[in-house]
Amino acid sequence: MSIGHTPGPWRWFGNRSGGVYLATNHSGRRYVMGFQRYGMNGAQPSFCIGSIMHPASELVQFEVGEQSVRGFKAADKDGSVYRYDVNGIDSADARLIVAAPDFAEAAPDAADLLEHYAEFIRTSVKADDLERHPYLPNIERAASDLRAAIAKARGAA
Repeated sequence: MSIGHTPGPWRWFGNRSGGVYLATNHSGRRYVMGFQRYGMNGAQPSFCIGSIMHPASELVQFEVGEQSVRGFKAADKDGSVYRYDVNGIDSADARLIVAAPDFAEAAPDAADLLEHYAEFIRTSVKADDLERHPYLPNIERAASDLRAAIAKARGAA
């Protein structure tokens, strides 16, 4: 199931003179997130939507005002946005980055549950029927994929 984000795997790329950016080699190197100078205040992230990089300042969502307004320039023109407090960035990749801690917290429990369920199936189903069990291979693969993702997030893979 896709949640609309850029397909992985993601990796950090860059060099000393060109800066650092997040990209994937899926379908050629595709940018996920880069950084652009924002005045004299440092850098802001930019996100790829379609095939175009957009600075976060064009994609921000605001705490107050019309919820369809995106970006500071649009907010300047919209009278409903009277405070510029940002509460999100309208990008599937940005939402995935924000959700990463939730995934990281839920993944070990989900992997444990899948492994226990696979073991329950192995011990409950007759040996002759085990090969034909429709879910066991998918359950084992999902548990293995989760364990690999957890290891990757912890720097062990």
